[in-house]
Amino acid sequence: MKNIDRIHPFKSTIKKTASGMVTTLAADFNISAKESISFGTKTLLANYIYDKDENYNLVYTVIDNDGSEESFVEDDGILPTLFLSPDLENYASVVPYDPDKDLEISIPVFNRENIELLKKNRPFTGDFIGTSNQYSIFHNSDIWSDTKPDKLLAIEFKNGSIKKKHNVKIALPRNNNIYIQNNKIHLLAKDKTNWVHRQIDELGNLMQERTIKPNNKFFRQILSLSFEENSFILCEEKGKISIEVISVQNACNTINLIEIEDEFYNTWQPVQVAEQTFVTRFNNEFGNGWITTKNEQLLELFYSKGEEGYKNLVTGEVAEMNNENLIISSINKVKENCYAVVFYPMANDENECKERIILNRTIK
Repeated sequence: MKNIDRIHPFKSTIKKTASGMVTTLAADFNISAKESISFGTKTLLANYIYDKDENYNLVYTVIDNDGSEESFVEDDGILPTLFLSPDLENYASVVPYDPDKDLEISIPVFNRENIELLKKNRPFTGDFIGTSNQYSIFHNSDIWSDTKPDKLLAIEFKNGSIKKKHNVKIALPRNNNIYIQNNKIHLLAKDKTNWVHRQIDELGNLMQERTIKPNNKFFRQILSLSFEENSFILCEEKGKISIEVISVQNACNTINLIEIEDEFYNTWQPVQVAEQTFVTRFNNEFGNGWITTKNEQLLELFYSKGEEGYKNLVTGEVAEMNNENLIISSINKVKENCYAVVFYPMANDENECKERIILNRTIK
């Protein structure tokens, strides 16, 4: 396959602030956010970049943690899903242009010169979770169904190349959160008043299971989950944020972190940035933000409510962004205790979205 070519679609500005390095990428016309992912100690973005005739290209942009950028254009498809191989090489599943078929291929983002065009598959609708042994793992849960089981896609690699894609149905209960550590895949689901913790292998086979009787009725995200050591689960109810600590013996202890009064609408899979340190993004009726925790400690909570930027409710620090209506596209680890937050301005009928803003921050 042909390697992707360099292009220059952005005017880039870099500003060093007390909260971190802020890079602003400005295009001539509209930008549509797709995904981003870690790229070694950098961040890899995927966006559609439009021209004046409303045609677009899929463009990958690499942001260094000093704020510098370089961009490349994809020739082989659209609708990107970014993921990592077990060797931590960056891959993308894209849908090649075909008026008759909606199929995808999975290819390296870079270093394609020795890759032959791969078999096309039906697209998998789900999120990349991480890697386990020789597999890249994706998970999907149908939030609109009370009966459909969760699905797993395990992309098997051999000798650095994709060998086979395995589509797996996960036994009930459904609507699991999923967490991978030390090549072990853990699931956590609510079952009536209890939580069910399971460990499965890459093909969905059950390895072990336990029932947890928590203090909290609901959970938001897994911070860490284990049968061999304490587990930490992020919870929130009516703006009260806490961590449920679950011991190996199944004892539960609730650690209250902070109350922001405003109930969460959504949270996303936490990003591990150091040992037992996770960054979790959220949104609600009044804005959005992110929470940084280490075990049961609250290190940061940045929230956009009432700010032209984001205020850290732990320290009072304000990350000024010169925009009151930013949406967080993604958060990625770049180095130990360092992460990148990707934003874009909220568009309206009069203004297209022409910018991407990236904050590279070190936890203090």
